[in-house]
Amino acid sequence: MPAFERRLSRRRVFICQGIITASMLMAFGLNPGSIAYCDDPVFSGPQPGEKLTELKLQGVYDDLAGKEFDPIADAKGKPTLLVFVHKLTRPGLGLARGVTDYAKSLDEPQSFAAVAWLDDDKANAEQFLTRVRKSLNLKVPVGISVDGGEGPGSYGLNRNVELTVLIAKDNKVVANFALIQPSMSDGVAIAGAFAKLLDKQPPTMEELQKIAYPGRAMDMRGRPARGQARPDANPGEREKPAAKEDASADAE
Repeated sequence: MPAFERRLSRRRVFICQGIITASMLMAFGLNPGSIAYCDDPVFSGPQPGEKLTELKLQGVYDDLAGKEFDPIADAKGKPTLLVFVHKLTRPGLGLARGVTDYAKSLDEPQSFAAVAWLDDDKANAEQFLTRVRKSLNLKVPVGISVDGGEGPGSYGLNRNVELTVLIAKDNKVVANFALIQPSMSDGVAIAGAFAKLLDKQPPTMEELQKIAYPGRAMDMRGRPARGQARPDANPGEREKPAAKEDASADAE
């Protein structure tokens, strides 16, 4: 892997590791003043204390397929966990699945969780989500933002991050997680914040891994063990990257 990762949208570059010189940035046609380091605060979406406004999504699966719905209205003020997917990697998928499945598993008090998919091409996003439904294995409502890849303007979402996760109660944000490179450690923090909101015992890393990757062997870093095939894969098939933006990588 390269020593740094460039996020070019909105003329911002996020440098996560390595030494980058001004001349190296200029070689890519980038302004050295436009960089943001991963240690710097990254903001995306409404911040704690702010109200959640209308969020129009087009449903993808089951009874919601093809229908417009608003997860904020559907939550009716209950403790809410929203995952905005700007782009998708396998670790990001594991986190999204883990925290939403965890939220869905909590019976009392009642809570609500949903996934909002952000894409400039709604038709393509719908085809992708339908094709890889079994691999994604998301058990909460999934919808595509009708406002495209930026999402609703009132939310101020940052498409440079991979996931934006909001935790809210009474339609007011309690916690916000803007994740450039999601990991299961982030998932534990998110699930812990949601558990605290419901006065529940937070899940351990091991418990959240089992929720995120049911039936899979895990290595010490919280990822499927090397060579471990997916339960839905053909015999001998190796793991494939689940990249939202790579049309050639089929996550099925």
